[in-house]
Amino acid sequence: MLNFLFLAGAATEKGAEAGGAHGALTTHLFEIFVLILATQIVGWLFQRMKQPAVIGELLAGVIVGPALLGWVAEGDLLAFIAELGAIFLLFMVGLETRMQDILRVGKEAFVVAVLGAVLPFIGGYYFGLYAGFNQVAALFLGAALVATSVGITARVMQELDVLSRPYSRIILGAAVIDDIEGLIVLAIVSGIATSGVVETGAIVTLIIKSLAFVGAAMALVPLVRRIPLNGLPFQTPLGVSIAFGLGMATLAATIGLAPIVGAFMAGMVMAELREEYELEAPIHAIESFLAPIFFAFMGVQLDLAALTSREVLITGVIVGLIAIAGKLVAMFGALSQGLRQALVVGVGMVPRGEVGLIVASIGLTAGAVDEKEFAIVIFMVVVTTIIAPLSLRPLIAWADPEVPLTEEAA
Repeated sequence: MLNFLFLAGAATEKGAEAGGAHGALTTHLFEIFVLILATQIVGWLFQRMKQPAVIGELLAGVIVGPALLGWVAEGDLLAFIAELGAIFLLFMVGLETRMQDILRVGKEAFVVAVLGAVLPFIGGYYFGLYAGFNQVAALFLGAALVATSVGITARVMQELDVLSRPYSRIILGAAVIDDIEGLIVLAIVSGIATSGVVETGAIVTLIIKSLAFVGAAMALVPLVRRIPLNGLPFQTPLGVSIAFGLGMATLAATIGLAPIVGAFMAGMVMAELREEYELEAPIHAIESFLAPIFFAFMGVQLDLAALTSREVLITGVIVGLIAIAGKLVAMFGALSQGLRQALVVGVGMVPRGEVGLIVASIGLTAGAVDEKEFAIVIFMVVVTTIIAPLSLRPLIAWADPEVPLTEEAA
């Protein structure tokens, strides 16, 4: 009898555990369903309003998250899927960036990239200290201001059919260099946040690690062209590419760098083979599924009360102005194109978009920034991401008379 009761109790306990596991699975599926549906609807609405879909995806997370409807909550599984979204996003960005794109950019693009990285970082860092951030949080603020989300600018230039213009080539070339600079800065700042110290020796070590990792990845580029992916023991070249991307992300994390650094470098290596093996379309499909979850999860984590507080709004406006001014000054690297077209270059470098969100996410996850500081970075990202496309269309028409500001482009 006792044995029977014990077995019955054990069976009931296992049933409860199974029921609990089933309930957790249902909850996770529901949350992913809600996030994907919300990002599709709100992202589409923003596109209809000629605004970047990424802002709509971020807002979708705010709507369905704890701040408003409460349908989606923070959790380890969603955080992991969101991290995968960031990894595949940067893998895709790298896949669209050939090594020759970097080597072909001229002096103007290099000067624009350096000015557009150094000045915003210095401005963000010292303002962060002035505003009361601790040193690591101020470093994250500076890092969030470094890189450029060129996808938003490129979309506007594509709509106006000016991608072949000199100012467009300068923007795109500078953005490639900018992304690498930004990823190295992010790797260094993330390492400092993980170690919890800001020491010269640690910074030098991280710089050496970052440069060695990037250099090794670049050295693979001429070699990868000689590797027949179909001859490797994998089912498909796509499988080889995904394994390589995740492997590089893991290696980067293992040596103390941000996983997205490895993903970006892996994408740039595989860019040499993207057309031969038709890698771009299937990887873009994976990225299109995962990246919106990453942006929406940022919205889920956002404390709406913090974002609407007077302190955050005032500080966010100042940080936004620093972010805009830092990139506008970079226009002096393109003055040989004329003042008007140089101004186009400066404005084209302004949006921080997904790169700023990734920096903010890593800072929050590492505990380097608090919710208020996270909200300030989000505010800056939204301001810079919206102001660029609104300004570029009329600015390009003013700077380049051959481009008609048609009703469709306006």
